[in-house]
Amino acid sequence: MLCPDQGFTSSHTILIDVTKYGGGGIIEKRLEEANIIINRNLLPWDLREGRHYVNPGGIRLGVSEVTRLGMREGEMKEVADFITRVVVDGISPTRVAVEVQEFKKRFTKLHYAFDSMDEAYEYIRIRGNPPSSG
Repeated sequence: MLCPDQGFTSSHTILIDVTKYGGGGIIEKRLEEANIIINRNLLPWDLREGRHYVNPGGIRLGVSEVTRLGMREGEMKEVADFITRVVVDGISPTRVAVEVQEFKKRFTKLHYAFDSMDEAYEYIRIRGNPPSSG
């Protein structure tokens, strides 16, 4: 993972150097075969080292989509385990895909920041910005 000392792990997105596992393009394809969608991502030094967007050195993981499905910290550990098994342990993506598909069955409802407009307006009032009239 890149730049944890700069607080970059505090966001919902992380960038990981996967050059020793074949590069971002290869890992993106393998994880997609396992029903896990991530993005390949150029690392700051990739062009200097002869890599480009087709198979860059990194992958980008974000959690906004899975949190919208209701996953929390505990589920992130399970997702990380699926990724580790494919990328690091070399387990067949099609084998892991079956487990991922079963895991995802528990998350079928979309979650939003607020369940009602009233909650949204109350949040605005708490922050000190009254809703506009009109």
